[in-house]
Amino acid sequence: MENGKRTGWQTFQAWFGIGALMFGTYCGANMASGVYASAYIVTLGGGWAFVWLAMFCVAMSFFCSVGLNFIRAYKVNNYNAYYLALYGLQKPDSNALLKNIVTIFFDIYTILMGLVTVAATIALFAELFYSLLGVPVFIGSVGAVLLFAVLTIYGAGFLRKFNTVMTISLILSILAILVSVIAIRGDVLAERIGNFEIGPDWGITALGAHLSMFVSYCFTTSSWGSSLSNYADQIHTKKDAIGSGITIGIMVTSLFVATGAIVLPFMPEAYADSAPILTICQKYLNPVLTIVYWLVVILSVVSTAPTFTFNVANRWSIVWKTDKIPQKAKFFILSMAFLLACWFISGVGLMAIVQKGYVMLGNIALFAVVIPLLISMVRVHRLDKKNKEEGKEPA
Repeated sequence: MENGKRTGWQTFQAWFGIGALMFGTYCGANMASGVYASAYIVTLGGGWAFVWLAMFCVAMSFFCSVGLNFIRAYKVNNYNAYYLALYGLQKPDSNALLKNIVTIFFDIYTILMGLVTVAATIALFAELFYSLLGVPVFIGSVGAVLLFAVLTIYGAGFLRKFNTVMTISLILSILAILVSVIAIRGDVLAERIGNFEIGPDWGITALGAHLSMFVSYCFTTSSWGSSLSNYADQIHTKKDAIGSGITIGIMVTSLFVATGAIVLPFMPEAYADSAPILTICQKYLNPVLTIVYWLVVILSVVSTAPTFTFNVANRWSIVWKTDKIPQKAKFFILSMAFLLACWFISGVGLMAIVQKGYVMLGNIALFAVVIPLLISMVRVHRLDKKNKEEGKEPA
């Protein structure tokens, strides 16, 4: 792969690998529970669902492509370096005060994003173990925290490969549930898909209010570049960045499609449920499907929480300058501290976390991330042009 050149198969592996990472990361508690589907995609029925899916796919593909291309050009490998470069403060002689302001702001923002996501993951993990096995929520939460901390210490390469395996397993499991739903309510699903009349009269929300909330949610995808910076070592060219970004957008949107199709025939009742797909499996489907769903959730939580936790631990392990403690021990301690905070927040509940947390983060991202990211497209173009003239970058 000298000078960034690959065979077609190697290119596919690179694109699919990072797409699978994001697929596994996105298929966390909120997605696997069906809360994302009921709160964002099928809230107004199967007609408007196509509008929301198209908006999300475009936003996710665009922001991930731009973010990955920026990472490639500026060669950053953790979220702090990413945001400093995004604000043009990556040079050693950059203004120290501005550097500190940007660092502190995005440390808070990134930790909040991780807290919201991982807290929801711990909540669903504990709820599922209680529903299926009668394990007390406290014990389930402790188990989740320990499991995620252990997985985090194995690093970016392990998580990337791990999530590729999880992705294939998740696809098969979700498809099994979807096929069973079609078998019993395929007529309802067919009636509602593409129908703009069924849904708005459910009284869940108004179109304008939902559009505003969903646009804010779409803006949260602009911050994924900071997480991707930890795993983008296979992105060598602009083509890689764009191809991987589009792959991410398509793969993650497919999750919304599948979970939305499962939940749609059971709306609007499913909207009020904290874990609608679990309820659907338990009430309407063959008991075997509840076991399959259990597999989906276990795979989803162990592919999501460690990725976010690694993002935080990777950042702060650099700050923790000591040779007395091994790197893996640092990662474990930092991961435990972060996960314990997530455990505390998980008591808020899944739906509240989804509706309030992500909208708040999206509103912040509009000004703090989206605008600098759009400006970065011009900066990257100029940097690539300069490097090409100096013979530093592959054609």
